[in-house]
Amino acid sequence: MKLVKIFLILVSIVLALLFLMQNTDNVNINLIFVQYEDVEVALVILGALSVGLFIGFSTAVAFILSGKSELRSLRTKNRRLSDELNDLRNVAIDEGIYDLDDGDE
Repeated sequence: MKLVKIFLILVSIVLALLFLMQNTDNVNINLIFVQYEDVEVALVILGALSVGLFIGFSTAVAFILSGKSELRSLRTKNRRLSDELNDLRNVAIDEGIYDLDDGDE
């Protein structure tokens, strides 16, 4: 499965490079505070792709970290509740034993 994934990634990179090589026109970019003139379309596409990848990666990392922290807290809560349940089970057994001992005397 890894080989198929790597192969698909390489094919998509080659196709993206072919697409970028076809677009050699120059464009003017007017951002809110900055204006660029005669920028190649390939650089604009790569820049937009890079910004999108960075935002997507950052969002994914944030979701993964929040999920891991929630998992850690749930495991801690589960461990604490399991310990409490075991303590309650042991208390019930101990009380039953002591009740039988008191009745025999």
